[in-house]
Amino acid sequence: MTAHLICWALAAVAPRWAVAVLPSGTEFTLELAADPAARARGYMDREKVGPREGMLFLFERPARHAFWMKNCRVSLDIVWLDAALRVVDIARERPPCLEDGPCAEVVPLESASYVLEFASGTTRRESLKRGDKVVILSEPPLP
Repeated sequence: MTAHLICWALAAVAPRWAVAVLPSGTEFTLELAADPAARARGYMDREKVGPREGMLFLFERPARHAFWMKNCRVSLDIVWLDAALRVVDIARERPPCLEDGPCAEVVPLESASYVLEFASGTTRRESLKRGDKVVILSEPPLP
């Protein structure tokens, strides 16, 4: 089964959680954002993102999916993945937008099928780079 079908199967079977395994071997518990409302909400109004937590955004088709940090309270790393779960772009340590100021979008260099968000600094700490493969599993890791 292709990575694309596996991710959509996760959304159908376990609509809330998954696990990402980065090339370093570190596992991250992921919330799934599989519908328009969940994708729009993302990490808005969250006070923190744990060091081994993340969010996986599932899209119906590949595109240059833009993200912004409106109403976010924490800095994030944003990782765009192709249908094979290879990293196509990374926006590191994106700060929240000012409450009353403009909020610029971040657009990837290439089309992506999925987007991962992690706490700021995660991609640098894990040495994640373009071309790396991420593995997505269907069950959260044990504590």
